[in-house]
Amino acid sequence: MNTERAPLRYASDITEDDLWEVFEFLHPRLEALEAVHAAGTDEHRTADALARMLSTAVLRLEWDIRAPFWKSYRNRRGPTTVLVWAPPPEAVLCAQDEWRLDNIRENWNALCDGLQVWRDCEGYDLERWNTVEFRDAAAAAEYERRCDELGLRPRKPS
Repeated sequence: MNTERAPLRYASDITEDDLWEVFEFLHPRLEALEAVHAAGTDEHRTADALARMLSTAVLRLEWDIRAPFWKSYRNRRGPTTVLVWAPPPEAVLCAQDEWRLDNIRENWNALCDGLQVWRDCEGYDLERWNTVEFRDAAAAAEYERRCDELGLRPRKPS
């Protein structure tokens, strides 16, 4: 586990390494539980089901993280949209990218919510395996701006 990385703040900070570290932490525990219970028992089925759900969650998140961003630009023929493999440097995302980052945030938060029962276990990464509130820094800044504009108190991160 890489302990030199900063705590997660945004969905855009989540990496494939984070996903696979969660998998490598939890999957052996599920396999061990499955191994000590006979096939057909509720305990065996529960461990098997959770292992399958973990694999699906990690693979879906990996797919969203690996997906390219959409980038629009103008050329001699007019506006063109292309795929790029990194967020645009100006951090202007199109609606599809925002949807994807929101999807990453929601799925990551669901994974971390289930993982929290192991918070006191050795190997649990308290700095990285936490829920995130916003897709990126721009979304967090917009939230703060809207709260100021409306005279509201921003919600404290959980």
